[in-house]
Amino acid sequence: MRVAIAGAGLAGLACAKYLVDAGHQPIVYESRDVLGGLVAAWEDEDGDMYETGLHAFFGAYPNMLQLIEELGISDRLQWKEHALIFNQPEKPGTYSYFKVPNIPAPFHVITSIIKNNDMLTWEQKFKFALGLWPGVVFGKKYVEEMDKYSLLEWLRKQGVDDRVNSDIFIAASKALTFINPEDVSATIPLTAINKFLRERYGSMVALLDGSHSERLCQPIVDYFTERGGSVQMNKPL
Repeated sequence: MRVAIAGAGLAGLACAKYLVDAGHQPIVYESRDVLGGLVAAWEDEDGDMYETGLHAFFGAYPNMLQLIEELGISDRLQWKEHALIFNQPEKPGTYSYFKVPNIPAPFHVITSIIKNNDMLTWEQKFKFALGLWPGVVFGKKYVEEMDKYSLLEWLRKQGVDDRVNSDIFIAASKALTFINPEDVSATIPLTAINKFLRERYGSMVALLDGSHSERLCQPIVDYFTERGGSVQMNKPL
């Protein structure tokens, strides 16, 4: 069966890959001249690559990591030290590390919070760790029910003070969604946070050894075009 796919972003390309695996003939139509959609990257006149900022892979991305493994390009992922790193607003150019120890979840993340002495007082550490606990105990059902709150409303409901929000969650929310905590549904960042808390390596970060368009998207295209699929660039529907 021939299947038309609108857009050569990661979703469209992954769809084409798995359709061709299932014996179908995908045809991907992309309106622009670059692969990747939201993760696309462009080369400027100096030869440098620039992108939208969606460049990190977390250990909590099982489907993405499986796709990369199936393509045989896992060696292109550069895994970093297991730590969450934040800029300190009151100390420009200074970073604070939440180093995550190699111990079972959820104690690995909670330990990283307790050991951080740069950004949090002991009272803030306690409230921060306690505020995250419902997601661990009640899981996905609880996370989905929190859609009625913004992230900022949820933090305040849990007793997490505004200093933790300004120093940590504004950065975390924008990194995950590009949206401020007062505007984003609590369910969206809590979904990621819940995985970080429940999986030992969920918050571990990897970066590609080049641009997504060349080092990830092109191998997907090569995979399904070699098996009968096709991609047509500059072809808006």
